[in-house]
Amino acid sequence: MDWRADQPIYRQIADVIASRIVDASLREGTNIPSVRQLASDFRVNHLTVNKAYQSLIEDEVLCSKRGVGVFVCEGAQAKLRASLQHHFFDIELPRVYDKALRLGISSTQLCDRFAQWEQEQ
Repeated sequence: MDWRADQPIYRQIADVIASRIVDASLREGTNIPSVRQLASDFRVNHLTVNKAYQSLIEDEVLCSKRGVGVFVCEGAQAKLRASLQHHFFDIELPRVYDKALRLGISSTQLCDRFAQWEQEQ
C-alpha cells in the first residue's frame, strides 16, 4: 500500500476499512481481520492498525466483542454513506461548482454530463 503524506497512516487505514464497508466487500456483522493480521498485510506497526480500529469503534462503525474479535456494526454502511454524502454535498460539490463557474460551465451542462454518465452505466 502506498501511504500518502497528507494524512496519518491510521486514518488512511480507517478510510480503507470504511470504503470496504460502503462498497459491501465488508458486510455488517462480518468479523474483520485481527490487528496483527492487518498490520502484517499493510506492513505497518500493530499500534497503527489498533488506532484505526479504535477510531472506527468510537464512530460506532466497528464493534469489539471481547475475546471474539472486531466486527462491522449493524447499520455501519448506512452511517458511513450518510457521512460521505454529507462531506460530498458540503465540501466536494461546492468546489466542483466553483471550478465549473470559473470555467464557464453551466449547471445545465453539468446535469447533461451526469445524465450521460448515468446512461453509460
